[in-house]
Amino acid sequence: MKVKLPDFDHLMNLARNKPEDLEKLRDQLIENTIQSAPKNSQRRLRGIQFQVDMQIRKSNNPMAACIAVSELMYKSLQELQLSLNDPDSIHDRINTPPPTCTPADVICMSEKRNLKQLKV
Repeated sequence: MKVKLPDFDHLMNLARNKPEDLEKLRDQLIENTIQSAPKNSQRRLRGIQFQVDMQIRKSNNPMAACIAVSELMYKSLQELQLSLNDPDSIHDRINTPPPTCTPADVICMSEKRNLKQLKV
């Protein structure tokens, strides 16, 4: 279902008086955009939208949300610029093995409790 974007004045009215309707419109437009994308891109787009939605949800106010989403987009643009200008650096980061962790001793707490009870 294709939804036409209302004019600015109508959107402003929704923002002031019916923010829940504006949010529904936003969700519908986003869903339409994702649905119109190629099938092999839709999962990635939903992942990106999830990140954007979480940034908005974590924010205390609309301005903080705008800044958080802007930072997310800026970081993505930096990654793109780096991959275009220095593709080897991206390749090196992808092929870098994850940091190694030293094994830890696992302590069974029920055994510790049983030892304490025996000593008492």
